[in-house]
Amino acid sequence: MKKIVFIILISVSIARAQYIHDNSSEIQVAIFMAVDCPITQKYLNTIKEIANQFSNKPVQFVGYFPAGLTKKESTAFRTEYKIPQEIELIDDKKHEWTEMLDAKVTPEAFVIKNKQVVYRGAIDNWFYELGRYRKEVTAHYLVDAIQASLNNEKPSITETEALGCFIQRSEKTEAHLHH
Repeated sequence: MKKIVFIILISVSIARAQYIHDNSSEIQVAIFMAVDCPITQKYLNTIKEIANQFSNKPVQFVGYFPAGLTKKESTAFRTEYKIPQEIELIDDKKHEWTEMLDAKVTPEAFVIKNKQVVYRGAIDNWFYELGRYRKEVTAHYLVDAIQASLNNEKPSITETEALGCFIQRSEKTEAHLHH
């Protein structure tokens, strides 16, 4: 039985990775978000600026919503925060992407190139503790990782700790993770 489950998980992972590979963009930036997370809300201007900065490059920006995102919520969220259509918003209530990338908080960013995660973590160093942030950002982890990937280089920093709202997993998902 374990072999069957393993094969199914591998098949699902390959299918999801294929989604990344089949996109017209060579690089995908996946950012886990939550409509009601204050830190996600605070970062939306930064996320829009980064997406705009790379708008003429082969980079796709996708916002995944582990708490769910209905069409109505998506429209309202996009309108309220003036999110451009270039940033795709995806309902991940089933936690397919959340589990595949093992996202822990919102916002948490991932840079994926050639089906490989080359960076995961914070967007920058603005927040250094929950509820505490710097007046000035001094490290731009996500931008640096995207730029390195575009230059066919490994990012100098491949992982940081993202601070934000914890992604709640269902009991079924949590039980599955501990086996």
